[in-house]
Amino acid sequence: MSKLRVAVIGVGHLGQHHARIAASAPEAVLAVVVDPDPVRGPEIAGKYGAPWMATLAEALPQVDAVQIAAPTGFHHALGLQALKAGKHVLMEKPLAATLEEGQALLDTLAAARQANPALVAQVGHLERFNPAVAALRDRGFKPRFLEAVRVSPFPARSLEVDVVMDVMIHDLDLLRALVGRPVVDVEAVGVPVLTPYADLVNARLKFAGGAFATVTASRVARKKERTLRAFGDKEYASLDFAAQKLELLRLVMGPEGPQVQPEQVDIQEGEPLRLEIEAFHAACLGLGTEGVTWEEGQEAMHVADQVQKAVAKSLAELGRA
Repeated sequence: MSKLRVAVIGVGHLGQHHARIAASAPEAVLAVVVDPDPVRGPEIAGKYGAPWMATLAEALPQVDAVQIAAPTGFHHALGLQALKAGKHVLMEKPLAATLEEGQALLDTLAAARQANPALVAQVGHLERFNPAVAALRDRGFKPRFLEAVRVSPFPARSLEVDVVMDVMIHDLDLLRALVGRPVVDVEAVGVPVLTPYADLVNARLKFAGGAFATVTASRVARKKERTLRAFGDKEYASLDFAAQKLELLRLVMGPEGPQVQPEQVDIQEGEPLRLEIEAFHAACLGLGTEGVTWEEGQEAMHVADQVQKAVAKSLAELGRA
């Protein structure tokens, strides 16, 4: 079977890693690097042995699939262009800058699939591919309450969006996947600290069926923390995304009565971004289906939109106080 010919679109902070992984992926070849920057584009292309092109239009005839890692504001236009050319697309999160643009992408995808039902369109919510998350899901853990924390020092990038679209959306997608039910209510507060947008946000989510979650995202912390705690029926899970560690505690009946039994889960570590990209390649070649769909990406954006509106409401009330 021939290898998948891939173009990486945008080789900034994250896109350079898309190029690195595509260049060494077992099922694909990095056919083109696309970036309008005449310095950055050739630099990354040369590093990974691929030609550089300044525009997607130039690259489309040369490839089967595109990995779009350009800034969010370009997702809509680039995605439409790739779909209309019949190319498979891996879109970095979030799916688009607005719900309207996300829906336009979904509509165009539906039309493109009439001509090619096997067309693959996935979103880069890479925490789904974290080995610790995979281990938790494999155990069939059914959470009733979850607490996600994702904080870091000021990154000096992605400053065109708030912390919700920048990093919290990772957890909004993951919580929906773990609970397996839609979000029915959202409360949130947030404050701008170093940018005009909310840099610190705390949200409370209620899911259909009664599960709850609290989510905290900040880009003004002193140190990085990416953790998840999940509570179920007589069981508790503690997950560290960065360390790829999962600890389970269960209430069991011992010879002297109930006792808490800890379990440190063995995790086969892996790079989530590589696992995500290689799963995309496999899906494009008809070798698998694993990945976050555009429909799921749009649903994560719906929840993010609810969080943003709740934050705006809280800030307006604070301004009137």
